[in-house]
Amino acid sequence: MSTTKKTTKAQTAKKSVPAKSAEKKSAPVKSAVKKVSTTKKAVAEKKTTPVKKSAPKATKSVLQEVVFNVYSPDSKSVEVAGEFNNWAPAKMKKDEQGVWSLKKKLASGTYQYKFVFDGSWEIDQANPDRVPDGQGGENSVKNV
Repeated sequence: MSTTKKTTKAQTAKKSVPAKSAEKKSAPVKSAVKKVSTTKKAVAEKKTTPVKKSAPKATKSVLQEVVFNVYSPDSKSVEVAGEFNNWAPAKMKKDEQGVWSLKKKLASGTYQYKFVFDGSWEIDQANPDRVPDGQGGENSVKNV
C-alpha cells in the first residue's frame, strides 16, 4: 500500500507541472492587454479628430444673406457703404422699376450703413433704425 501512496504523490507532482505550463500561457495574455490599451488610445485619438474638422463648418452656417435695397429711379449710380465693408462703397444694381439692390452675406450682429446716391452720402429713409454718426448726422442700422 505504501507503493500506491507514492504513486499518488508522483501523480500529484505531475499535475503540478501542467500548472507551471499554465503560467507560461499567461504571458500572451499580458501582451493582449497591452494591445487592447493601445487600441483604446487609437480610438480615443480618432474621436477627437472629427470635432476639430467640424468647427469651421459651424462658422460658415452663421452667415446670412442680407439684401440692401432702395428706390431711386433717377439716380445714375447707387452704392452702399457700412461697417460690413469697412465703409468702402459697393455698387448696387438697378432693376426695371428703379430699385437698387445688393446682396451681402453677413454674420449675426448690428451694422451701421449709408447709401451713396451719385456721390452723396445719405441715410436709408425707409429704415427708422438710426444712430448718431459722430459728425452731426446719422447712420442707418441693420440688425442681422
